[in-house]
Amino acid sequence: MQKVSRRQRFMLSLPSVVLLAVFLIGGGVEALTAGIPTASAKQASDHLVTRVTQSNVDCTGQPGRASFKSAVVVSRGEIVCGDLTSFWGNMTIRGEVKGDVVVIGGNVVIDGGVDGNVTLYGGNLSSSPGAHVNGDIHVCGGQRSKDTGLLLHGSYFGCPTSVIDILGNDAGIQFRFWYIVTWVLLGMLLTTLLPEHVMMVRTTVKSKLRRSLALGLLSILLAPTIFTVLLALIIPIPLAILVAVGFFAAWALGTVAIGWIIGDWITKRILPQHDTRIVQVVIGLAILALFGSLPYIGWLINIGIGTLGIGAVFLSRFGTRLYAPPKQPLSW
Repeated sequence: MQKVSRRQRFMLSLPSVVLLAVFLIGGGVEALTAGIPTASAKQASDHLVTRVTQSNVDCTGQPGRASFKSAVVVSRGEIVCGDLTSFWGNMTIRGEVKGDVVVIGGNVVIDGGVDGNVTLYGGNLSSSPGAHVNGDIHVCGGQRSKDTGLLLHGSYFGCPTSVIDILGNDAGIQFRFWYIVTWVLLGMLLTTLLPEHVMMVRTTVKSKLRRSLALGLLSILLAPTIFTVLLALIIPIPLAILVAVGFFAAWALGTVAIGWIIGDWITKRILPQHDTRIVQVVIGLAILALFGSLPYIGWLINIGIGTLGIGAVFLSRFGTRLYAPPKQPLSW
């Protein structure tokens, strides 16, 4: 492998650290959250009506929030304006929720009303007579109690049974399809033109997982300060564009490397007869992009993968060197 001069290392590493802030402030968050699907016209209209209605309602409870591994209780007579999200915790609604309810890994009890959609993954849904939901109910990985007198002004959906169901409606299908195809083509292009760079980043992720994640998270936390300094120095626009392009390259390179790791793990166990580099990249990035385009959790997956990948790219200086000697010989 060719050696990289100090000047080249400086030119590679300095812009990558500075451009992170520019990308995040100038639209990077929207790119990372691209996994959130576009709502249909009816859903968008209903959502707008809900938001307008909220302004005319006296909200007596705390604003919509997310909780982790803790019980969420909306007391009787309490009105919560905003979406409620719970991860690995139960939710009991005796009052009113003016927004959507999303629970992952917990149970939901509705003894009041929900003016929005109810989405439940990996838990059971029960309700009391007189309870109402002005929206759709999605339950996957659990059960919904029957004949409880729940007034449902919408539709009930179970687990998706096909790829079409997973991708969503017509607009969602087209968006997710091209989102997956774009990442697969980008992965094939990078691993064909820059195989050594992708391999270096991939090896760094596997050997220095925690350090890569910590560096990526630190870069994101320092981004606002760096961006403030750039504004104070009045950095020229062409340089800012160059920095943004460099950060996008780091994000893409890190994501492709992680997708290659996932594809390698899957093909060795499911398709050993087709265990080639191109197959690994295609399968890994297709699965990664599919999960990254799912509603509610897609943006979390994109941020986590992006943070880890950016940290590994910075540690390996854009795949130009190994951060530490590998424990095993590099394999293609």
